[in-house]
Amino acid sequence: MSLDFERLFKTTGLAALVIISTVITAPVSASTVFFGPTPYLSSSDIPAGFYAGGTPLVLEDFEDDSLDFGITASIGTVIGPEFGLTDSVDADDGNIDGSGSDGHSWFGGNNTGPGGITFTFPDLPTAAGVVWTDGGGSTVTFEAFGPGMTSLGTIGPVALQDGGFVGGTAEDRFFGVQHSDGVLAIKLTNSAGGIEADHVQSGVAVPEPGTSMLFFAACTVIAVRRRRRPQLV
Repeated sequence: MSLDFERLFKTTGLAALVIISTVITAPVSASTVFFGPTPYLSSSDIPAGFYAGGTPLVLEDFEDDSLDFGITASIGTVIGPEFGLTDSVDADDGNIDGSGSDGHSWFGGNNTGPGGITFTFPDLPTAAGVVWTDGGGSTVTFEAFGPGMTSLGTIGPVALQDGGFVGGTAEDRFFGVQHSDGVLAIKLTNSAGGIEADHVQSGVAVPEPGTSMLFFAACTVIAVRRRRRPQLV
């Protein structure tokens, strides 16, 4: 940014210089915002304000029977209708009808809930999320990790289980995180039993106001003072 500070001072006064100086010199620190758990029956249930533009850049629904986009999972495999107890996101089979049995999801395996499933992203997105669809135990915990696998914090433990394992979708919940320095991985755990997840996703977070609001304030001061400047005749 190039500014003529002498001219700026003469035409707008010290107040604008103070604001712009704040914009230029204010330190930028990473911020973390958690979302969820919120009900989720289709991608239209992604929380408002989570992704810039409203949609993720990547959404893995496992309907092609694979885990793609460079995302890796610490444990588990894709399961489909043939499994018999699949709990996919409701809309993935083409209908929102209270059942996810005809779709596909990621199953960690029996008794893997306490160890959890960690999904790792290849490109440090600034927003990432996952849908917990089923599992044993009494509570669920979501944890997010930034660069270097540094924990960004957790949501939970929260009670979500309804006691059923036959594809019901009323308990399905979205968990997500925004982190300005990038999200390396996200993790779901159950207090007991197995664990099932779907719609692993990532994208660009909605930017926070931050310094852009300060710069707008500076521009406002400049405009007001220019309007008030007396005209020479």
